[in-house]
Order: sequence, then C-alpha cells, then structure tokens
Amino acid sequence: MSLHDTRDLLWIAASCYAFAVLFGLASTHFTKTSLCKQGTLLTIILGFLFQTRGLYFRGLEISGCPLGNNLERVQFITWSLILTFLILRILWKLNLLGSLCSGMAAIFGIISLLNDGWDHAYWVDQSYTRLFSDPWIELHASIAIFSYGIFALLAIVSVMYLIQRKALLSRKTGLWGSFLPPIHDLDHSAFRLLLIGTLFLTLSIIVGGMHWLRHPEFVTSLKLFLTLLLWAGYSILFFLRYKNRLFGSKFSQVAIALFLIAMVSMGFVNSKSKKLAEPETISSSQE
Repeated sequence: MSLHDTRDLLWIAASCYAFAVLFGLASTHFTKTSLCKQGTLLTIILGFLFQTRGLYFRGLEISGCPLGNNLERVQFITWSLILTFLILRILWKLNLLGSLCSGMAAIFGIISLLNDGWDHAYWVDQSYTRLFSDPWIELHASIAIFSYGIFALLAIVSVMYLIQRKALLSRKTGLWGSFLPPIHDLDHSAFRLLLIGTLFLTLSIIVGGMHWLRHPEFVTSLKLFLTLLLWAGYSILFFLRYKNRLFGSKFSQVAIALFLIAMVSMGFVNSKSKKLAEPETISSSQE
C-alpha cells in the first residue's frame, strides 16, 4: 500500500466512504451523541482527500485531466458528488445525505477498482493522446463529468424524497423516515440541484462546441446525439418543474431515471468509441 500509487489511494478513499456509511447507520441508533455524526463527516472528508490525491497522481502520470477510461470517469463522478455534498452541506442541513452519498461513492468506487478492464492504459494510444492534448475538449469533459456528479446527488435526494413520501403516506416513519429531512426541504434541494447540474451540462456543451467546430473529426454522431438528448431531458425536466407541471414523486422518479440513463449512455458511448479507435490504431501502426 503506497500513498503515491493511484489505485492504492483510491482503495483507501473507498474504504473511508464505506466507514462513513457505518458511522451514519450508527448515528440512527445512538441519537443522544454527536460522535457518530462527526465520524461520518470526518471519514467523508478523509476519503475525499485520498481520492483527490489519487486523481492528482493519475493526472501527473498522463499529463492531463484523468478522464480517459471508465475507472477515471467513475472516480471523477464520485469525487464530484462528494465535493458537491461538502459545499452544499454548509447551506443545506439534510440528515443522512452524507451517508447515502458516501455509500454511492464507496459502491461505485469499489466496482471500478475491481474491474481491471476499466483501467486500461489509454495514454499509450496516440489517438487518445491527441484528443486530450486539446485544452478545450479536456475542459468540456471535466465539466460534463462534474455535472454527472451533481445529477448523482440529485438522484440520491430524489430517493430520499420517495422514501420520506412513502413514510408520510403510510403514517409509519420507520427507521429511515424518522431521520430523513422534511419532505419540502428535499423537494427544494432537488430543484436547486437540477438547476445547477443543467447549467454545468449546458456549459460543457458550449465549451465542447467550440472544439467540435474546429475539429469535427473528433466527435461522433452517436456521442453528440446522446449528449444533446440527455441535456434536453434535464432541460425539459427543469422547465416542467419550474412551471409546476411535474413535481413530487413523478419528478423524483424521472430524475433517478435520467441519471441511470446518463450512466448507461456514458458507458455505451465509451465502449463504442474504443472499438472504433482500435482499427485506426492498428492501421496507423502498420503504416
């Protein structure tokens, strides 16, 4: 175990997030002490610092923003999720949000680390090196992945809303319902997260458009179509929520579905891009 190895640091970060979940669960049983709540926050911060260090060392290794394979993208999404939580925690006091965020970060982080195929050495491929050498496309990718982290937090808040709503309708709060924030706080937080995430996704498309106009050969029709489709989905959801035409449980269900679609489409596009790049790489090496 080395504090200078990217994968070791990411494993430590995932372990810290897992311990944060345990502290969060303990806080629901030991309500008279704040030790468990403090332990949750401290382990989340510790995990975030280790994850930041791990991504930093990977960035030094590839001389750029680490977004070239599935492991790095998943880690960047969970890093964005935790960063957004830590920032918004100052403004919004939502109980158990930290535990759920760290739980998602731990699960996604461990899955990405266990799958060796997700961490292929893309930096030795000339096509990837040429692509990420452009600062515009690197900025576009980082903003887009960061918006996914915000949408992940939106999905978590939406899940909390559905649990709390079910508890209120059944008049049986149960273990989770009694510790979840008020339902109107969850509703307002979800709307704000949707606004912030949509703005970041819009910015990423604008930045990416500046690069694509100069280098149209670097964008595939599939990637452009799915990106615009996802942006349209979140934009329509925001418009409907703003006009009070879609709210409550239906809004939460759509927000969760859109995030799942975003994750599936990201993996699908990346796998397709990798397959399309392989023949080009082979032919160029033969020349």
